[in-house]
Order: sequence, then structure tokens, then C-alpha cells
Amino acid sequence: MPVITLTTDMGNAGYYVASVKAAIISGLPDATLVDITHSIRPFHVSSAAFIIRNVYKQFPEDTIHIVAVDALNSPHSRVIAIKMDNHYFIGPDNGLFSLVFSTPPFEVIEITIPPNPASMAFTAKDIMAKAAVHIAKSGNMKEIGQEYKNYVQLTAWQPIYNDSSIRTSVVYVDEYGNCIFNLEKNLFEQVARSRKFSIEVKRNPISIISNTYNDVGGGELVALFTGSGLLEIAINRGNISELLGLKEGDSVLISFEG
Repeated sequence: MPVITLTTDMGNAGYYVASVKAAIISGLPDATLVDITHSIRPFHVSSAAFIIRNVYKQFPEDTIHIVAVDALNSPHSRVIAIKMDNHYFIGPDNGLFSLVFSTPPFEVIEITIPPNPASMAFTAKDIMAKAAVHIAKSGNMKEIGQEYKNYVQLTAWQPIYNDSSIRTSVVYVDEYGNCIFNLEKNLFEQVARSRKFSIEVKRNPISIISNTYNDVGGGELVALFTGSGLLEIAINRGNISELLGLKEGDSVLISFEG
């Protein structure tokens, strides 16, 4: 049975998500639908990208991921389909997918399925759902679109660095208030070269990278690299976002000695 995941900023109230599911099931009754989340803040593509980046590889190959964020009322924007790591991704051309992958996608097409004139604002149902059904049946994206090279690319996850420092920004705040930054472990190690360092978090310095939250005491700041390889800064058994006012878009400076 084909697996199709749904990630949206439509919320769990109302009929929007149900309409998208109905469109998929009508064309593909045996589909397995998985809700990743519908609680992305409206239009917040970086949060959606972070979630997809961290979860998609846990699904079977050939899974189709519909990511309808900043898409509900965008009838004139392009909708694209991507094949990457033997997974398929469908969503608006708003830069979201450029934040999901570390390397350029294997294949990108602009979907040319005509929308329903009666509901042109609902691209998730009228275009994305139809595209997902087609791909699930045939595995051929080119039958529903054309090659597309000029897709939108964002740089929100690119830290600024030199030999002596790295400035990295919050790209996601999770349900516990923990803050994840746009700094991958391999870049940190490349710049650090085993030197001593200081991470300045709202005038609170951190000088070690921990392995777990419990490497520090309750209420203390902790820095560690997540399973996805990104820097996370948190307060053990506390909410750093609330306590220090750290939010998405804020940056911290990591300074290295020598």
C-alpha cells in the first residue's frame, strides 16, 4: 500500500485537512495516510522544513510527502514535486525544500495539473493531492509536469563563520522550548579544531558540548548536537525560550580561543 504523509499549517479544526484526505482516498482507496503535523504556524516554512528534514528518512522508500505550508491561499504560485533519497515530496515553490536537503534534489518538476476553477485557492486538495495519487500509481513525476531548475532556494540555515567565530541562528523551537540552530556538528568541529570555545546565550556562556541534557544539573544551560546533527541549546528541565526569551531568528556567537 502506498504511504502518503501530510504536513500542513492548516490546523486541526475545520475541514481543510479532511478535504485533502478525501481527495487522496477518492483516487487511491488503499493509501496509508500519515499525519506528521498540521500545527505548523501559518506560513512558517522553516519549521516545516526542520520537521520534514528530521523525519522523512524514517518512512519506507517511495513514501510521498505532501508539505502544504504557505500553500492554502496561493493559487498563482508554483507547485513542485521532488524525488530525493527514494522519497517523493510535493509542495509549494516557496523555498521550503531547499531547507530540507543538504544537497540539491535528484529530480525537480513543476506540476502542471490544472486546478479546479471552483476552488482555485485550495492547491493542496486540487493539485497536491492529485499529484500524490498519480505518483503513487505510476511513480512517474514527468507525466504531471515539466523539469524545473529555478526553484526558490533560501539560506536561512547558513551560519556565518570565520577562523575565530561562528554566528548561528535559531531555526526551530520545539514543544519544550528547546532551541535548535542552523549549525551542523561537522562545521562546528571543522572551525573549532579542538580549541576551547564560549557560546554566548543572552550573556550566559556555555563552554562545553554535552552528550545528554542530564550532563548538567536541573535548571542549567546545556548545548548538544541533536540526532540530526544540528546544535541544540536548552535548559535541563526548563524552557529556555520562555526563560531567556530566545526565539526563532535569534542568533548566538561562538568564539574560539587562539
